[in-house]
Amino acid sequence: MEGPRGPLLVDAGLSWRDIEARSARAGLSLSNLRWVLLTHEHTDHVRGLAPLRRRGVKVAASAGTLRALGIEGTVLSPGLEIEGVRVFPFPISHDAREPVGLRLEVNGTRIGIATDLGQITDAVLSGLSGCHTVVLEANHDVSLLLSGPYPWSLKLRILGPEGHLANEETGRAIRLLGNGLQQVILAHLSEENNTPALALETVAGAVDGWGGRLYLTYPDRPGVVVRS
Repeated sequence: MEGPRGPLLVDAGLSWRDIEARSARAGLSLSNLRWVLLTHEHTDHVRGLAPLRRRGVKVAASAGTLRALGIEGTVLSPGLEIEGVRVFPFPISHDAREPVGLRLEVNGTRIGIATDLGQITDAVLSGLSGCHTVVLEANHDVSLLLSGPYPWSLKLRILGPEGHLANEETGRAIRLLGNGLQQVILAHLSEENNTPALALETVAGAVDGWGGRLYLTYPDRPGVVVRS
């Protein structure tokens, strides 16, 4: 996200080289990046964190995430201002130390981010309330997951209340957020248990008549740049 005083990076799950290259392919520059916001400590969200910190990039995260990583940083609190953007964290249900979703507010625009969550709770709905654009997990298709090669222990983790959202649940969340929501970016799609086409078809079918726009993200390339 581009704030009034510079870019904000949410999570750093790729190597710094990949983050920089994909940003460039999308027409975005991270040359003056000074802050990264973390949602939780799992490897696929912090893989590129160490080189960012060596470059002097500051970290903001929940107290539990900072403790889990064993690093110092700024603890996220409601209304914290970073690069001219007000940040409002909210709790999400995931098997990490203190995972959060984020609502980012700037110049009257609200952008929400909620990935890696096993269920849509009242806290999630409240945190995303009033957002114009939301990045929302559409992790898996239940049938593909159940028939796939994962061991049952992992399948149960993904399906559990601290796991990941299925496509149908993503559609339900969009309906609950209502017509004020204008754009949803489907994120964190499983390469084994989902496809972009299936996620888009399922979510679109679940929100028929909604009136907003759906966008996809991809594991191997940047998606479109969405303006709010």
